[in-house]
Amino acid sequence: MPTATATDALTDPERQFLGCLMQVPARPARRLLAGMRATDFAGGMAAHVLQLAIEVVAADQTPAPVTLYTHAIATGQAPSEKRREWLSGWLADTFRDAPPTGLAHHLKAVLLEAAWRRALLAHARHIEQAVAGSPTAVLRELADDTAAVDELWTRYQAATAPPTRLGVAA
Repeated sequence: MPTATATDALTDPERQFLGCLMQVPARPARRLLAGMRATDFAGGMAAHVLQLAIEVVAADQTPAPVTLYTHAIATGQAPSEKRREWLSGWLADTFRDAPPTGLAHHLKAVLLEAAWRRALLAHARHIEQAVAGSPTAVLRELADDTAAVDELWTRYQAATAPPTRLGVAA
């Protein structure tokens, strides 16, 4: 298992977003998670914790560290003592070092942009690898197959829009 440093929680936007998320009740957490998927993260523990948060919030629970931890144990997602110890430390560090929750929407947009860029790069590499020996019809099909990239772009654009607030008109 890779080891995380204490500064990761301060400098990693994925952990910063999760730290913000762990500080909000279920309803605002649901809004923050709208359009997010665990596969949007680069991987590792942050993606795992995001999946835990998605599951917890879907069950109308607040994604507090203890809730995420107990959910991981209850669902077998932290099967060993070492894994549970690592998860609890990771959650505690991430929660402790979280930025103000007011940054959560900005961090969400940052993360979705990064996910879009990774998807775009993967798509470009796939085309690049095929260019050398694939028939032109295959290349054309690959070039046109941008559904995953386009879908991420749409979610990223939605995240950059100002959050809507329900209020009373004056």
